[in-house]
This record gives sequence, C-alpha cells and structure tokens, in this order.
Amino acid sequence: MKRIIIFSLLLLSLKSFAQGYVWTGSGGDANFFNELNWIDIQSGQAPQTGSIDPNQSIDFDMFLSCDVKAKTENFQGASIASEAPNIFSTGPSDAWPYIYAVAAFDDGNNGRQHDFQINITDLPTEGASYRIVRTLSSENWYNQPARSLSIGLNTITVNRVDYDRAVKIQFSSGAIRFDEVSLNGIPSYSPSLEPIVMGPSNILHISNGSLKALNISGGRLILEDNAYVHLTDSAPLLNGVEFDINAGLSWLCLENTPPAQVYDSFLSQISVSDVVAQYPTNIRLDNYYEHGTIVRANGLDASPLTLYSGENLSGSEATIGINDVYSGASIPNQMNNSIGSFVLRKGHMLTVAVNPDGTGKSQVFIASESDIEIHSLPISLQSNVSFIRVLPWNWVSKKGTAGDVLDMNNTWFYRWNNQGISDFQREYAPMAWGYGGANDANDILLYQSKYKSTHILGFNEPDDCNGQSGQYNNMCDEATAVAIYENLMKTGLRMVSPACRQGAVFNWLDNFNQLAIQNDIRMDVIALHWYDWNGSPQSSPNANPQNIFNRFKNYLNDVYSLYGLPIWITEFNANKYRSVEVNRQFMELAIPYLESLHFVERYAWFEPNPVAPANIGNGQYFDSDNNLTDIGAFYKNYPSNPAIPQVFYMGSNNLMDETSLNQFSLSCNPDNVLSNGPTFSLENKTLKVFPNPATKSVKVIFPFPIRDFKMYNISGLLIHKKLVQGSVDVSDLPAGMYMIVVDHQHCKFLKK
Repeated sequence: MKRIIIFSLLLLSLKSFAQGYVWTGSGGDANFFNELNWIDIQSGQAPQTGSIDPNQSIDFDMFLSCDVKAKTENFQGASIASEAPNIFSTGPSDAWPYIYAVAAFDDGNNGRQHDFQINITDLPTEGASYRIVRTLSSENWYNQPARSLSIGLNTITVNRVDYDRAVKIQFSSGAIRFDEVSLNGIPSYSPSLEPIVMGPSNILHISNGSLKALNISGGRLILEDNAYVHLTDSAPLLNGVEFDINAGLSWLCLENTPPAQVYDSFLSQISVSDVVAQYPTNIRLDNYYEHGTIVRANGLDASPLTLYSGENLSGSEATIGINDVYSGASIPNQMNNSIGSFVLRKGHMLTVAVNPDGTGKSQVFIASESDIEIHSLPISLQSNVSFIRVLPWNWVSKKGTAGDVLDMNNTWFYRWNNQGISDFQREYAPMAWGYGGANDANDILLYQSKYKSTHILGFNEPDDCNGQSGQYNNMCDEATAVAIYENLMKTGLRMVSPACRQGAVFNWLDNFNQLAIQNDIRMDVIALHWYDWNGSPQSSPNANPQNIFNRFKNYLNDVYSLYGLPIWITEFNANKYRSVEVNRQFMELAIPYLESLHFVERYAWFEPNPVAPANIGNGQYFDSDNNLTDIGAFYKNYPSNPAIPQVFYMGSNNLMDETSLNQFSLSCNPDNVLSNGPTFSLENKTLKVFPNPATKSVKVIFPFPIRDFKMYNISGLLIHKKLVQGSVDVSDLPAGMYMIVVDHQHCKFLKK
C-alpha cells in the first residue's frame, strides 16, 4: 500500500508536464526499451510495443528513477558456451563442461582475494550450479561444494590465502546466459548497449536512478539528486543533446571521452542549474580511469555523508558537505564522539579519526561507484569520531609519472614537492619531501587546498642521513620522522608512507611503521624506490633483463608480505648504469606485471639520471629532438588498469586489527527496498560459536530452529559456507576475523 500511495503522488505531481512516460519497472528487466517498464501519464497504461525503440525518436517526455540499461528489448546476453574460448574454457567433465580461470601460478596474484561477478539473465529449466576449484598450499587441487546460481547478479568470492595458487570456477551448463562478467571489478564482458534518440524538444528527467547507454542524441536530460548517466561510446553526445545538472550528487560519466575533449567539445551542451558550464567555476572534470571523464557540478550544495548516532542507521542524523574539515564541536547536531553508523554516497572519499585534528585511530572509506552503508563502525571508532573530511573521488589508473611529464597517457603525477596542480588529464599527488613540508599549519592548509588531490606522499628517502630528506633536522631518525609525519594526518587525505631506498624498506621503514603503530599514526599505502642496486649495475651494464625483472618481482612480493598494504612504486628502472636496451626490455617485462598485481595501486617510471661518458640517461621518454624513444612509446601506449578497481573500498591501513571489523551493506534502490550485504545488530548472546579461536571447524549453538545462515569475512563479503549438522568447516579459510549470522543475530569468531 505504501508504494502505491507514493506512486499515485508521483503521477499527480507530473500531470502539469506534457504527455510523457513514467518509469515503473513493471517489466522486471530494468531495460530502458521495454515498454512494460513505463506507464503513460495520461492513460495510465503501458506504451504500445515499438513506441520506445533505440532506432527511432522518442517524442515524449520521460521520467526515470531506478537503475536502467539501454539494451534491445529481448536482449538476454551471451551464453557461457557462446563465449568459449574467449571468456570461458572447456571444463574437465560433462558434469562441469565450462570453467572460468581466475588465477594461475606466478601470475602476480599471490593468493589474493578474488571477487567474480556474473549477471545472469536466463538459466536452463533444470537450473545450474558452480563450484570453486583451487590449489592448496601443497599444490593439490581442492573442490569446494557446488552451489546454485540464480537470475540476477551473482557474486562469487574466493578468499585470500598466504601462498601462490591456481583458482578456477566451474559451471554445470553452457546454457547459462549473462550480460555482464567481471573479475575484481574489471569487466570481462559488458552488455551490448544501444543509443537513445530523443525528440529535439523532449526531456528525459532522471532522479534517484542511473542510466547506462551507448550514447544519447537530441532532446534534453535533466539530472536531479542521485541521478547518474553513463555513456560508453567515444561519440557520446550527438545532435545537440543538452544536459542540465541540478544536484551536487549527480554526474555524467563519459567512459571513452577524456577530460580535455570534454572541455574542448562538449561544455556548451552542459549546464548547471540552467547556467552554461564554466570550468572550474561550476563544473568538475574528474578522471574516469585512462580514457574517460566524470562531469559533475561544482558549487551546488552537496551532502554526500549522512551520520547516525546509533548503529544500523538509527538515532539522530547529521549531514556533512564536501572538502571542509569537521572536527569537535563543528560536527553538526552534537554528533562529536556520537557517531554509530553512516551512509557515504558514491563518488566520494571519507576520512574519520578519533582526535579533532585528524590524528589517532582513523580510517579511509572510498565509495567509488557504489554507496557505502556502514551499519556499525569499527570498535576503535564507535562513538569515538571527532574528525571528518569528505572529498570528491578521482578515478585514476595505475600509470603515472615521476615529474611533470606531459602526453604519456597517465592519469596522475608527482613532483617531489607540494607546488604542483592537477590538470584536465592528471591528478597531482603532493609530497611532503622533508621536514619543511610537514612542520607547520600552513603546510596542512596547502595540501587541503589541492584540486583533485586525494593522497599525500610522505618523505623522500629519509633513511639517507647523508642525502635527500634524511640529512635535514635529524629526519633519518625514525622517531623524529614519525613525529613529523603525524602532522600529515591533519590533511584528511589518504596517507602514503615515506619512500625509502631499496634495502631500507625492510629495516628503516619497518622501524618507522612499528613506531607509527605504537602512536596510532596511520599509513594507508607503502611507497617504494627500486633500482636493482643489489644487482651490481655499475659492473653489469648489459645484465640479463629477465634476471633483473625476477629480482624486482621478488622485492615487491617481499614488501607486500611484510606490510600487507597497497604499494606505490614512485621511482624505478633497471638502473642508470644499464644500457638503453636493458632498460627497455626490463620495462617491457615490468609494466604488464605491475598492471596485473592487485596490491600495486600506482607506479611511476623514473627516467634515469645522465651518467658519463654518454651524459644521457638510459631510459628516457624522449630523445634530444623531443621525439618519443622506444621506451617512451611503450610506456605511453601500454594500457593501464584502474588503480582501485573496486566499486567501494574499505581502506586497510597499518592500524587495523581484529577490532576493526566493518559491518556494512550496499543499497542502490530509490525506495531503499532492495539491498545486498549484511545488516548487523548488536551481538546477541543467545547465538554462540566454539571453539573461538578456531582452526578446523566451529560449532553453532542457537536455541531456536535455524532458518537462515550466513558467514562474512572482515570486509563484509559473503563467504559461501554451509551449516552441516550444526558445524561449519573453516579449515580452508585464511586467518582472520569472521562473522556468523543466524536469523539476523551475529557472533564473531577468530580463525587462527
């Protein structure tokens, strides 16, 4: 009854408009071109078949709410069989005829967690199943129990382990149809989208929903609150189509149109509250990975963060705007030290800390392309937050440059200082090079003012007492450096560690990190330099590039094993004393590997310094005539993956432990009817698990019949486990904190 009333009110409010269609979703497929998903305002009936078609003008106003894709009316996607061997491969038996290869030995995944998603549009009448097949530490294969697939989005999670392995997902039928497949946020198959053609005087009005299409031509699109349009074509805006952005929490995503092209070609077709777009006065042009742009309003009221005093989005509420720091008494509605849960809208990054100046226990949350609902803050932050800063997110790829180098198809750069600025194509990452970049309040204000900047780089080689930043103000002393580094937490930016010389990452930086942990000083990312100094480069100018690459791989994996945090490689090459050819071959081995590594977020090749007798660096992008070298051409043209591909990211850091359990859900429905992910209440003592900690299995004790059983890892991701005679096998799970949920009551346990 409630939804009917809301819908009736919606119809009444629209009668003042010209004849048009209102989205109902009654067709059940969220397809823009299915007439059963619309209702005619005047007649109250669904439009006639063929009246909404990708190949003809739509001469009606349209009012859209919900998440919609523009596909042909009867599009059911591809089948697993039809996409073999491009996506799927032949399986081991008639029972499991097809597989999807998730990971292989030595592919750079190092036992990482994998999230495979398949949006199923149709299943055979008998249904279909999948199972995860993976190698154990012994390299023997282990087959997990089969599980049923369902129509809609299926997420299959393979938990992290501490060893290299191979992983496959086996499917019971090739007749499974789908329209989207992705692994760890990177698409393997995307729907075949169609163009939307609007009549020249007609309006497509969007609020509380998203629309994905090939392109849009003609007419006018009005984007109200929570309206998101995603166009995939390289020619996205045709025949003078106009976009009016009326809300700070809406955007236009042009997936294959870079920011400079948007600025040069399309700003005249975009307005903000009926005012023509003027960059950067009233419009933002953010990167959308390597080739795209997010266009959104600049200056309109926007409150992407809603705070709640209680858990599970209950109690008093307060809203938080972007860019400004909220601390202590400035947190609205007396919510200082009173926050129990929150909702962060997509396209934004949030930093929270327990101290009003941003120091102390803290965490970063990134709602990249999905809202995040945190139903219960980590224990260390629960009712203990006194610092809040929300920033617009910027979607960068891995590839960057060390130095302000133009035209390398990179989406970020740094300059070893804090004086750079972001431009159309690139996010600038400021660096606090040494003591002078982090010792007073003006430094903090400078970092906070940087457009597009979401991270702050720590000191440059402070471990060197005789050179670089370590020689000033006793910064090579770890305790001194830690005390100064703490100031950078006041920026509210994501924290990148000091970048040490090659060997120092295992001693100096390790000591630095231990002191940081003791003093609740956060590091979100580990920065590295690598020049193969252990390979005696001065005496091996023509060393085997493969051997250099192997040492590089081992180094990265050793660092990740020590810290378990994302890595930025801010300086690297095969060494300035090595020949051009060695550096070229090393780059051609290294770059694809870095693009494949899940724990490498960003990297930046360092053009080697000139050395005698040639007095020219052996790995430069450009020659003396400013033409691209072979090295420069390879670096520029190699495609780069998203730095953070996840649709949301609950940022790990060096301070997180078993008390840092995040309890969250995702919601993407205008009426908040549909959601996925756990919603937890306080632990109920009637539910018990033992032993705790566990090694092989846990027994679940509950005084009532169990109707629903689920298990989640520390990131809130569903673990596919079954309750068998009151017990759960956890022997194959990596060590860490887990949550068992029985009929909406939950209990934590630790896997040793």
